[in-house]
Order: sequence, then C-alpha cells, then structure tokens
Amino acid sequence: MEENKSGTIDLHVHIFPDRMFEAVWKRFKSLGWGFQEEYIEQIRQTLIAHGVVRAAGLSYAHKAGVAGSLNRFMETLGRSDPMFLPFASVYPNDDDFRQTVDHAIESSHLYGFKFQPLAQLFDVNDARLDYLYERCLEADFPITMHIGSGPTASKLVGINHFRKLIRRFEMLRICVPHMGWTEFDEFLRLMDDHPNMFFDTAVINIVDHRLDSRYPVPPQRLARYADRICFGSDWPFVHYDYQTSLDSVKRFGFSPEDCQKVMYDNAVRFLKIDIT
Repeated sequence: MEENKSGTIDLHVHIFPDRMFEAVWKRFKSLGWGFQEEYIEQIRQTLIAHGVVRAAGLSYAHKAGVAGSLNRFMETLGRSDPMFLPFASVYPNDDDFRQTVDHAIESSHLYGFKFQPLAQLFDVNDARLDYLYERCLEADFPITMHIGSGPTASKLVGINHFRKLIRRFEMLRICVPHMGWTEFDEFLRLMDDHPNMFFDTAVINIVDHRLDSRYPVPPQRLARYADRICFGSDWPFVHYDYQTSLDSVKRFGFSPEDCQKVMYDNAVRFLKIDIT
C-alpha cells in the first residue's frame, strides 16, 4: 500500500472525558479485554505520529442523563482541537431526547451520531428513535452504528436489526463499523440498494495470537464498493499498536487508487467536511 499523500482520516477513534475513560478501562480489565490506556492528549499524539490528520471522535451515553453533558464535552473538544471531529450521543430514555437531537444536528462542532447498542442496551428500531432518523434524513446528518454481531453478539445487534431499520429509512447516511463483522456477506449485499451506506475497517484483517478477523470477501468483489469503505482503527480500545491497524488495510487487496479513497477521500465524503 502506497503512502497516502493527503494523510489519513481515522473514522473510528474513541473519545471520553478522563473519568469515563477510567470507568471503561475498569470494565475492560474485569472482562480481560486488551486496550491502550491513553487519554485524549496521548491519543492525539499517537494519531499524529502515524500520519493521521483528522479523526472522528466517538463516544456514547450508557444510561439516561449522560448524553447532554457528554455532548457538551465533545463540542468543546471539537471547538478547541481541529484533530477531532466529535460525534454526538443520545439515549432514548432522556426526557430531553428530541432537544438533544436537534442541538447536535444544529451544532457546528458535532459531525454525526454514534450508536453502540452493546453498551447502550437499546434497540435501534425503538420507535422513540424515529425522530432522530427523520431529522438526520432532513439534515443529511450521518450516523455511525455498531450493529454487526462481532466481536460480541447480543439480541440488540445483528443483520436483521439493520435490515429492518434500513428498509424504513433507506437514504440514511450511515456507517457500519467493522465491515459488518461477523455477517460480512449479508451487510455487503445491502450496499447495492443503499447508496448512503458506508463501512469502516476497524479491527478487521487483524491476525495475531489473540484475534483472527480476516475478511473473507474476495478483493475483486470488494473493489466494487471501494468508494464507501473508510479506514477506522477503534483506537484506543484495541490490544495491538496503531501501526497494526494501518497495516491491516493492505490485506483487503485494494489498488493504490482505492487505498487513497479508503484512507482519506471516503471519510471526507461520509462526513461532508472541507479540510483543504
């Protein structure tokens, strides 16, 4: 893979306030999951050291009453540090859910919504979320939604949840992280009928003694969708170093031209940003 002359945009970096990071780390340690213990400034330095010029900052509210303050934190970060393009969080049980949605969409320092049903424990087809989806369609505002069954399956994730959602809101601009892991083929088939559907590469094609997430789709088939696949690292919630995430993209078999799209151009299109 040739070096990307524009630098790299990472569409999947986790950002939390320090105390929330520490709570997440405590949980990960109890489960025996590996991760990098980096706060925001350390994350920033890691990204810079590896040629990353922008990163989507993803967080999520894990319970009611958290989304508002978390989004204010993310807005402040987006205002003060051009490296990060923060995403907003929502929780459907909040009394001010609709106001939170409106504020995020209207903010000049929030760039999308992040859903993580495995941690947030809500159904993406909960009728209360329809207001968010409708507003996102009106404003052409993106969503990154962890909805595949990997690395952990639950009754709240899986291809059937996504099919139901995308049938009702066909034109949502939505990124499915981890290439739809583990239902790779099923998610890829949906790309033909949903032109605003994207993937990110986070944690896919990593091969080491703790993880084997090789992507099974032949390169010639995947190349058809090379304009809607974005590089993502899942940093710092991975047990390996950042270079390993960059190296994983080589295993998809993209041409040099498609690598430029994956590492930079497609994220610009998904986020609809101008960083020239």
